[in-house]
Amino acid sequence: MKNTSLVLVFLFLSSLSCLADVAVSSPTPGAAVGSPIHFVASSPGAVAMRIYSDYQSVFLVYSDSLDTTIDLPDGDHDIAVQSWSPTGEVQINEFHISVVGNSAGSEEVHPDIAQIQNNPGWHDCDQCAGRGGDGPGTSHSMAQYITSPSLTGSSTQFWAGGSVWGAGLWWNQIGGRDDVSRFRYSLDFRVENPENAQALEFDMNQNAGGLRYIFGTECDIKDSHTWRVWNSPEHRWVSTGIGCAMPAAGSWNHLAWEFERTGGGAHFTSVTLNGQRHDIDFWFPAYEEGGSGLDVAFQIDLDGTGADVTAYLDNVGITFR
Repeated sequence: MKNTSLVLVFLFLSSLSCLADVAVSSPTPGAAVGSPIHFVASSPGAVAMRIYSDYQSVFLVYSDSLDTTIDLPDGDHDIAVQSWSPTGEVQINEFHISVVGNSAGSEEVHPDIAQIQNNPGWHDCDQCAGRGGDGPGTSHSMAQYITSPSLTGSSTQFWAGGSVWGAGLWWNQIGGRDDVSRFRYSLDFRVENPENAQALEFDMNQNAGGLRYIFGTECDIKDSHTWRVWNSPEHRWVSTGIGCAMPAAGSWNHLAWEFERTGGGAHFTSVTLNGQRHDIDFWFPAYEEGGSGLDVAFQIDLDGTGADVTAYLDNVGITFR
């Protein structure tokens, strides 16, 4: 009887620490890859997973799987993907990769203004987000510090629904930097039901020197299927000709826009989505407005069904270039 009890205790403890190996499906060990690098890994039974690059932690998620993009500088890198069970058991998968052709490098890892989705003081509206600032009233909400789904353990959820061609707009003021004129605006986004979205808008704006520069961008999902930028003087969207297909439901996407204010106008210079960079050259004059400040904004445009759209933003940051 005593031996049987010991066997049962052993089996019980073993079951508590049963943790599957870390399986990495992307990137391929030994591969030469462009940056940002798409990491996909899982370890069933884990409560947390972490990615190390050259023995430095670069990503943490409280889940048994991860799907994220990480920007690393050119060169060879030692990568480790590690998982933990509820009892502290550890599994690790170590391998090497080479990063080639990366012009952004470590700027993406340490933005000058980081994790903006966690900032207090977000504002929102619905009617002001419509055509001519007079759209239909639309139910909308925002929830911060979402642990799942999240890449950092603290994403922000945005929701809009219930109105045909309605919209929800959210923005955050992040202070003035009149001395800075070149920017890289980056974030990770995820949409749960993209089939209900007409478009998704990602904006950054600056007031400096008596002018307001509108760096308005949108993924025009249902109409042109391209990235469009905002023509301030004519109050209309202009297609860049660069494709922007409907994002896959429930999948994280890494987005980076590069802008500059020059010659009294807003200059859109490039867009990078999931590692695919496209140089562009669109310039539109700014308009007169006082004050000093930067702000970022996110907008959900509903389609003709008015059905709900839920989106998440994570790793929202601005790098001064």
